[in-house]
Amino acid sequence: MLDKTTGALRLSEGIEIGPRTDFTATAELNLGNRPEVIGFVDAENQQVHFRNVRVERSFFTFRMLFSYNRLLVLELLVSPLPIPITSDWQDWSFEAEMQHLEQCNAWLQKQVGNEREFDWGCIWSGYDSLGGYSSIKIKYY
Repeated sequence: MLDKTTGALRLSEGIEIGPRTDFTATAELNLGNRPEVIGFVDAENQQVHFRNVRVERSFFTFRMLFSYNRLLVLELLVSPLPIPITSDWQDWSFEAEMQHLEQCNAWLQKQVGNEREFDWGCIWSGYDSLGGYSSIKIKYY
């Protein structure tokens, strides 16, 4: 799914997200549930969010941060089940989030092994204690 040579994440035939991904083309895609586009062409701050995109046997949420149409950061959440879209914290638990972090770490290990720095960028996974969630982030150079 993730090409270690190019940094491109292949979602399906003909659909990739990577260092050459353009804001305009990405904003026109309709992937997953409730796609969200923030910003406009040639703006300094642009974002595209796709939720619950099914790729192979997993569900992903993608948050892409662009600047002047160029992809800078791809954040992804991965889960074997659809990721709930809610603002309710009632079902949240630290233990469940640590299990999600383990899923992120396992996915990252499967995709790139122990490498984290590449010619095209760097990749890591972690837990955001302020946001209360775990994710994988790719920063493109």
